[in-house]
Amino acid sequence: MNKHILGAASAIALSIAASAAAAQTIIKVATLAPPNTPWTAHLETWKANVAEASGGEIEIQIFPSAQLGNEFEVYKQVQRGRLDSGAFSGAVISDNIPEISLMSTPFLFRDAATIDCVYDQQLGDQFAALIEEDGMKFLQWQETGWVYIYAQDDLSDVADAEGYKIRVSPTPISRMLWDSVGAAGVEIPYAEVPAALQTGLVRGGESAAISFVAFGLGKVAPHFMRTAQYHMAGAITISNRKWNSLSEEQQQILVDGLPPVQGMRDTLRATSEFLLGKYAEAGGPVHDLSEEQLAAWRAKVEPNWPAFVEGLGEGAQAMWPKLMEAKAACGE
Repeated sequence: MNKHILGAASAIALSIAASAAAAQTIIKVATLAPPNTPWTAHLETWKANVAEASGGEIEIQIFPSAQLGNEFEVYKQVQRGRLDSGAFSGAVISDNIPEISLMSTPFLFRDAATIDCVYDQQLGDQFAALIEEDGMKFLQWQETGWVYIYAQDDLSDVADAEGYKIRVSPTPISRMLWDSVGAAGVEIPYAEVPAALQTGLVRGGESAAISFVAFGLGKVAPHFMRTAQYHMAGAITISNRKWNSLSEEQQQILVDGLPPVQGMRDTLRATSEFLLGKYAEAGGPVHDLSEEQLAAWRAKVEPNWPAFVEGLGEGAQAMWPKLMEAKAACGE
């Protein structure tokens, strides 16, 4: 009799456990960012917040270092509902949403506080709506940060960039910058850059400071120029298919669990300066451009702004004057 009772109890327990496991909601988040960086730390905090708020019912699984494919491909997969979620860099967001590309117009901004203001107080909601019109649910902005130039030689003087073999991001922003200075551009995904530098396919490129250090680019292209030619903001998104499969309570848990974006911005900027300082202390050549050198870069690029905006299409052309107004309202 006791054996029968124990057997029945075990069966019920197994059934309950199976039901609990089946009920668990898993959300897979893909990112280009390597582990142990502010980007993945932000996602880990989100994961912990969501697990706590849902009592473990919602599990966020993070796939760093482009494990699920290069992020341009991942964006399409999230768009189609084949992947749950992505934490995308500004390169991908800008490439798919022309109006957001305007925020990364080379040498448009000088101060990160102005950029934060434009996103948070002026145009952020309009930009987020454009992402949702592109077929996925917007969750939060992500700081990619200032983009700088690195190379196997000192390119502080813009004249030295002419004919130089540079990795160009597959975006209108990067193409416009390097075309403006007459570089010999080669378009390849970011994840393939270390190998391309080693083989001599390219001799330099552009990168956020943390990525430059995290991917070890300084080992093969040691010169780092503080050009801050443009700034990029990415985004965390989730596929409409996954979002619509969640209850309203689950959706709210996901949104509420996101750490404040300003904290990520501050951490990333401080970490960037810390890592660049360590790189310089170790002998890495970090070049602070003079005002004259920066002005020479701007003089090559700024005349091409109108053609850049026109090439992005009617939506970007309509957004450009709004951006100029927002920029002025935010202090630049």
